[in-house]
Amino acid sequence: MPATAEPPPAGALGAAPSGSPPAGRGRPTGPIAVGVILFLIGLVAVAVIMVLFATGSHDLPLWLNLTAMLAPVGFGIGLYGIAREARAGRAERAARAAARQARASGAGRDRSA
Repeated sequence: MPATAEPPPAGALGAAPSGSPPAGRGRPTGPIAVGVILFLIGLVAVAVIMVLFATGSHDLPLWLNLTAMLAPVGFGIGLYGIAREARAGRAERAARAAARQARASGAGRDRSA
């Protein structure tokens, strides 16, 4: 008897439901992208400050210190974006489940009639 390969169920790991992209794929959108950019700029500024302190500089320009503050600001914006996307995804999944349940209960009524 030949073995047949069955596709994994729609909710299985590594399998995406038909018609939707895999979760966690694609480019970051909105606040997440802005947060990542600001965070990286802030990290570069922090690295520059460390190098300047290591070389003996003490009176650093104000703009450099303010630029270093972009790291925590970007981190916060990124966290906000992640939380927003997670809530939107949860609401979308709940709506799909409700629609699926409504279709199932409607199909059950049609069969009994």
